[in-house]
Amino acid sequence: MESKVDNYQDQIYHFKGLWDVPSICGLKIVKKAENTVVIATDLFEDNPGTSITEWNVKLAKQICDENEIDYTDLIYIEHTPDKKTKLSFNHESFFKVKFDVTSDKFENPQWQELAKNEVDKLITE
Repeated sequence: MESKVDNYQDQIYHFKGLWDVPSICGLKIVKKAENTVVIATDLFEDNPGTSITEWNVKLAKQICDENEIDYTDLIYIEHTPDKKTKLSFNHESFFKVKFDVTSDKFENPQWQELAKNEVDKLITE
């Protein structure tokens, strides 16, 4: 039986972004029997480097490879936290990103916006 620690992670994740610039994001991984949900959170003010959206094809693959996640089981979500402003583009958002996987490479990201309750369901059900 796998331990709970193996099935759930919540951490600050360090990665090399564009031009190998050190970058960070929030990372939540929930491994379930039928899939693995990965939520990458953009950390605007704390991230000195590349955004998760700009680097998503490489970031998703790197996370899968490091955590032994089967590419076909991946549900990858980009999370933007609420910046507490009146501007609508600064509100909290969640986007499920699907990738075409060719050989060992993620390509062609396709975004689908999700409501917070839909993300909660993906994690808990």
